[in-house]
Amino acid sequence: MGSLVTAVASYLDVKKRGGSWFVRIDDIDPPRQKPEFTRLITDCLNRHALLCDGPIDYQSKHYRHYYAALTSLRDSLFYCRCSRRALRETAFYPGTCRDHSEPRSDAAIRIRVTNTPLRFDDEICGKMQYNLAEQGGDFIVRRRDGLISYALATAIDDGAANVSHVLRGHDLIDTTAPQLYLMHKLGLNPPQYAHIPLLTYADGTKLSKQTHAPPLNSEAASKNLREAFFYLGLNPPTALEQTPQEWLAWGLERWRIEAIPSVLPTFRQRD
Repeated sequence: MGSLVTAVASYLDVKKRGGSWFVRIDDIDPPRQKPEFTRLITDCLNRHALLCDGPIDYQSKHYRHYYAALTSLRDSLFYCRCSRRALRETAFYPGTCRDHSEPRSDAAIRIRVTNTPLRFDDEICGKMQYNLAEQGGDFIVRRRDGLISYALATAIDDGAANVSHVLRGHDLIDTTAPQLYLMHKLGLNPPQYAHIPLLTYADGTKLSKQTHAPPLNSEAASKNLREAFFYLGLNPPTALEQTPQEWLAWGLERWRIEAIPSVLPTFRQRD
């Protein structure tokens, strides 16, 4: 349900602006990526009438752009062999390997960050400010196992010319500053970001597979959309029976991003 709430908010927000809605599958971590997961996502979106305005995009098709970016950034990169265990007690990366500019096959690649504030306006959270040197430090752009980091891949994809707005969950807001830093270094135009509050259990735990959140029943798509509207503060009528398409049209008429609650109602199983 948490993922559906975010998808519905993203869909309605861009449609209200008269824009096109695109879906991208982040599939650049093969050990965690399984084809059945992608099929479940796309089938769920289709059953809820959340149809994207073009082919579904896959990050795994963009590797040449990611590696080209590494080449462009090479003067700002260094090779780091610090283990997670060695860094476990530090609040931010201490710069241990900053002088290691020679390639090492057993190392991750990090980018040097500057000690300057980075600001952006979030349409839901307001004015945000980060200092990467003090909040995380030099971050990884290519992992030790050779995989491209989420920060680099998403910075390039979100900085594409056809992307104007990104609405996603609040759990990703701390990834925004590194992505904006990379976009600036690469000469890309950042989108307008909006980070929606997360749907949680009563104890504040985020709904996820790890917390045993119940899967959506796609056979009850209309009911699911009504529930999503409830969490988004749209006050849907409980007695109204509509198709998924009709529910989305109902939501679009009433959509205002400003109306999203600062804290979503607590998730609960409902009849």
